[in-house]
Amino acid sequence: MSFERIGILSIGEMGYHWARVLGGHGVKVFSCVDGRSAATRERARSIGVELALSLVELVSQVDLIVSIVVPSAAKEIAEQVALALTKCGRTGLYYVDANAVSPMTAESLGRALTQAQAHYIDGCIIGGAAKLDRGTVVYVSGPEASRLSALNESGLRVKVLGPNATQASAFKIIHAGLSKGLAGLFTELLVGANALGLLDETLADYDENHPGLLQKISDSIASLPVHARRRSEEMIELRETFAHYGIAPVVVPSVEKILISIADLNTSEAATRQESLVDTIKLFSDRGLLRVESAAEQPGNKKSPSQR
Repeated sequence: MSFERIGILSIGEMGYHWARVLGGHGVKVFSCVDGRSAATRERARSIGVELALSLVELVSQVDLIVSIVVPSAAKEIAEQVALALTKCGRTGLYYVDANAVSPMTAESLGRALTQAQAHYIDGCIIGGAAKLDRGTVVYVSGPEASRLSALNESGLRVKVLGPNATQASAFKIIHAGLSKGLAGLFTELLVGANALGLLDETLADYDENHPGLLQKISDSIASLPVHARRRSEEMIELRETFAHYGIAPVVVPSVEKILISIADLNTSEAATRQESLVDTIKLFSDRGLLRVESAAEQPGNKKSPSQR
């Protein structure tokens, strides 16, 4: 079964490249503009995406919907699509949730879509948006997952993990734990090295003793000024998954904390000026990431007589 009319929710960075690749292979791509910014609408139009005014209109037009949003919005989007399907009486629509959510979240939103008589497929994307047609892999799972293999003919690289409707979500957050964990660890170490005046020497040491590792993680760190908040949500999903299965993580909550700390620096406006890993680390350092006030500087602490 081929998919000739596909809806993308929404046209962010990853959604843009899905639309670009699919459109380049003759697929008609749609999206919903209800509540979207003028910039998002223009981005969609620039690559030939047809814009529906409502979700009801969208689900009436397409064979497949792919949800690519921040983890915290995945359930709401699924429920809105389910409601739209019920309103227009549409059945048999295929729905892929390609977000970094926990297996428990995937199971919940899968129920909502199944009750609306849609075919729910769990999915995840491993790799960068810009490399969607050059190495990035879309993993899917569930009873209907094999149907998505048709997208291999539309420029994507799709692999089926198995028949369980939560396997892809579990696979994604475990993968995310490694990539985000390394980024968090390296950020902490390099901010410390910078404070000690040893940033260049530390980078040279890592390059010599762990060849290739720093190169793999540099882009991830350099993109944190923009993406730290979303990546912290992935760590929340991973932490909650481990808790659900009786595992008490130690490292994952720490990575979550450092990503939230980076997001709270509000450095996204400076992101376009960051051209290297060194620039990013220095930006974080200048904004006070991981910095602790001395006891004398903390509110409520009185100075000793010798300090007065």
